Amino acid sequence: MKQTIVNNCKLNIGATKTFRILAEQSNGYANIGASLTEFKNFKRNIKCYIGEKDADMILDYLKALSESQDGFYYAYQVDEDNCLAKIFWADAQARMNYSLFGDTITFDPTYGTNKYHMAFTPFTGVDNHKKSVTFLLCTCRS
Repeated sequence: MKQTIVNNCKLNIGATKTFRILAEQSNGYANIGASLTEFKNFKRNIKCYIGEKDADMILDYLKALSESQDGFYYAYQVDEDNCLAKIFWADAQARMNYSLFGDTITFDPTYGTNKYHMAFTPFTGVDNHKKSVTFLLCTCRS
């Protein structure tokens, strides 16, 4: 049950909806083995655990990828308060695509920001087969 909540959190599915899904799969709310309040409390505890460590967690994840995957690259910058301000990553396939077809790139920094005022900016290139090639950049919007 807890793993289902964690997995659904990754998909941006909240505790209430997860509770309803499990009730449907279990043939009723009485068969779940927990209350909606317990689901919400568990999700709250996950958020508390992550707390202010979310930037460290993503950087640790990217470091692990760079150590385990040849050609994986990432870079980041922090601001004057030592808070994550910019982050960029690309795997070997994205880097190869960029080196071969990087002459046409567009980006839209108006996509939106998260609670840290960071914009998630997709870069899209076009290869010689007229296929889109996507690159990603997260930057701090002022």
